[in-house]
Order: sequence, then structure tokens, then C-alpha cells
Amino acid sequence: MPILCIVLVLNSVGLALKIKDGDENIAGNTAWITITFTLIMYSLVSVMIS
Repeated sequence: MPILCIVLVLNSVGLALKIKDGDENIAGNTAWITITFTLIMYSLVSVMIS
């Protein structure tokens, strides 16, 4: 879980910098943010249910 959070934060910062610089290539960062956020939420929900 901590590794997922680190990946999420680093990709969020990278995405923000790319948007600020006007870089058009943000698909990779967006995909990683989506994947890590989904895994974090899935982990939290699965712990709360069980």
C-alpha cells in the first residue's frame, strides 16, 4: 500500500508539471494514476468489508 501511494503521488506531480509545461504526452501518467488509485480504493474497501 505505501508503494502504491508513492507511485500515485509521484505520477500526480509529474502530470501537474507536464500540464504546466504544456506537454501533450500525459497518457502514461494518467494511466498510472488511474491504476494506482483504483488499487488503493479496492484495497481499502476489501479491508473494510472483511
